[in-house]
Order: sequence, then structure tokens, then C-alpha cells
Amino acid sequence: MGQVARSWDVIVVGAGPGGSTAAYDLAQAGAEVLLLDRAQFPRDKPCGGGVLLSAVKLLPYSLDPVTEQTITSFRVRYKRRWEFEHHYDAPLAIMTQRARLDAYMVDQAAGVGAEFRDASAVRSIDNTTLTLANGDSHSASVIIAADGANGIVRRALGLPRLRGAVALEGNAARAASSGVADPGDRWTDAVGLELGSVPGGYGWVFPKGDHCNVGVGGYPAAASTLKRELGLYAACESFDGSTLTNLRAHHLPLRDPDSTLLHGPVAFIGDAAGLVDPLSGEGIGNAIRSAQLAVQSALECLHGDASDLSGYEHAVLAEIEPELRVARQLQALFQQTPWPYVQLLRRSERFWGAFCRIVRGESTYTSFQNRLGPAKAVVDAAASLAARRERRGASWQTED
Repeated sequence: MGQVARSWDVIVVGAGPGGSTAAYDLAQAGAEVLLLDRAQFPRDKPCGGGVLLSAVKLLPYSLDPVTEQTITSFRVRYKRRWEFEHHYDAPLAIMTQRARLDAYMVDQAAGVGAEFRDASAVRSIDNTTLTLANGDSHSASVIIAADGANGIVRRALGLPRLRGAVALEGNAARAASSGVADPGDRWTDAVGLELGSVPGGYGWVFPKGDHCNVGVGGYPAAASTLKRELGLYAACESFDGSTLTNLRAHHLPLRDPDSTLLHGPVAFIGDAAGLVDPLSGEGIGNAIRSAQLAVQSALECLHGDASDLSGYEHAVLAEIEPELRVARQLQALFQQTPWPYVQLLRRSERFWGAFCRIVRGESTYTSFQNRLGPAKAVVDAAASLAARRERRGASWQTED
């Protein structure tokens, strides 16, 4: 039978990149923090395992110990047909595996004083008290929910599910099984993107040390087609889709502008707040940044400088939500008419450079949009129209 444990300054639920970042920063600041995860570590989870350099730069420590590939090129294929490749003269992303990344980040948080308890599923929440599946209870002044898409904290508080995209991924071994060259050999410093085939999304090849992660994702309505699309795309890249291992489907939560960020003493961060980039599907960067913003607000409460966590909500709405808004616009435009944007990416060095600067954290979606000048109003109107068509279920464009 469980028992009442000690009280904490902050309890963080979920030990992914966002939760571990929050625990690390809180412990560094002297707070007594408990980091919980329902799984026993190390554990894997569905994720391509790519970390953009913009996210890497947010961390106070290096990810070199868990980096398996450093990416400087994008190899883009259109509708499983022709392809083109762009190279950049500096790193754009690193490739890792979530089992390694998450365990490493937990170790960093524990190393500065955070208390980590894995295999500790939350059963219920009553104000500032969490009850675990084993019956133990833990209380805190602040709770940070970092437990992913539609996690237990959101469910326990009776909050609505987050909408989002769907994805299916698997692993292709790099090692050659015959005398011919293995398809994995062409994936070293490049990632693959497949555009124009899956409504609302794309396909990818993310190279790791001993395998390549191959996946496709898109609108929820495309869920029934993802297995077929994955097989077709894998074949385009000379992988055998029928031999992919660790095949997994997952949900990519996307935030509506009015979605819940706060519920009393509970702050939602990362995927738990739906902060996945709607254009790229990348969520680690915003998980880390929202964790840092939540920590700032939590420390203000703990130090008596604020009476609640509203500072966190204001910070997200001022810093992250504008980026999501522009990303939603760009995603809606691209999905309506992908061809011209693929051509821009293919032929315009200026457009490619702008894309790379965003990936590296040297620029932002909003600064890119602001550089459009008077054309920004045209883009806004076109994006609004595209989004309305998408919501009405209009047919997805397939221009060649």
C-alpha cells in the first residue's frame, strides 16, 4: 500500500526532453524537484530522433555523447519521383535515438540534484497533489505537465484531447545483407524528405548509427493509407518496406490558438501543450523552450515574485505562438499547392538559405514573414483561404 511522500517545490510529469530540461533548470536554481515518468528507463518512444540545431543551441550541455549523425544536407524527393539535394556549410541537425537522448537528459537533471523516479505512473491529480499507481502521493506548489500528447495530466484534469497529425515509422538496417551496396550507405550527412504524396505531411529518412528511421505522416484522414505510403516511399529509397522493424504509429499534437496552457498550478509544456511545429512536425525545440519559460514562471512563484503561473502563458503567447501561427499559414499554403514551394526550395538559393537559418536558430518564421514586405498581406490572405478550404474538407491539390 502506498504512503504520503514528502512535498516538493515542483513536480515534473514526463521525462522527455521538455520534462528533463525543466527538472535540470529548476534543480540548478536550487528548487526541490521531482521528475516522474511512467516508463522504466531507458525506454524508447515513437519519434524520428532528429534534433534541429536551433534546439541543440537551447541546451546548457552538449549532446555529443548521444549524437549518431550530424546533418548538413537535405535530399528532397517530390511525389516519389525526381529528387534534388542541397548542402549547407554548417550543421543543420543531429540524429539520435530517443532511448539514448532521453536517458542522457535525465542523467543531466539528476546530476544537478533533481530526483528522478521512473516506472512511476500518475493515477490521479487533486489540485497540487499527485497520486501514483502504487498509491504514493506527492504534492508541490507547481506541477509541470510534460507527459506528451493527451497524457495523464490532461486526462485527469478533464481537458479536451489535442488535435493533430498522425505518423507511421519503422527502422531499416544499414548493414548490407548481400554482396550489393546497402541503401543505407547513401545516408550519412543527409536526411531525406518526400514531399507531395501524403496529404498534410511528408515522408522522411533519418540516418542513425546502425539503421535509418523511415517514416511518413500527414492529416488524420490519411491514417488508413500510411502503411501503403510508407512501403512505397521506402521502396523509392531502395529499402524493403516489408522488412522494416519496430513499426510504430504515433500522434503529433497541434495546438489551437486557444488551447489550454495553464490549469491552476499546472503548466503544460511541449507536446502536452500541443507545441509541435505544424509545418515540420518537429517538437523537441518547442518542448525545450517551453520548459525554460515554465521554469522562469515557476521560480517567480516559488520566490514570491508572482502569485500564479500566468507569466508562462504570456511568454508562450508572445514568443512561441507567433511562430506557430506563421507555421500554420505556411503549412496550409504548401498543402494546397506544393509544387511552387518545392521549386522554390529546389532552385532558389535565397529560399534555401532562409530555410537553413531557421533550422539553425539564426532566424525565425516571423522574421522570414516580415521580410516579405507588402507581399505579407497577400500571403496572409492566401493562407487564410487555404486554411478555410482545409477545414471544409476541400479536396487536396495534386498539381505536378
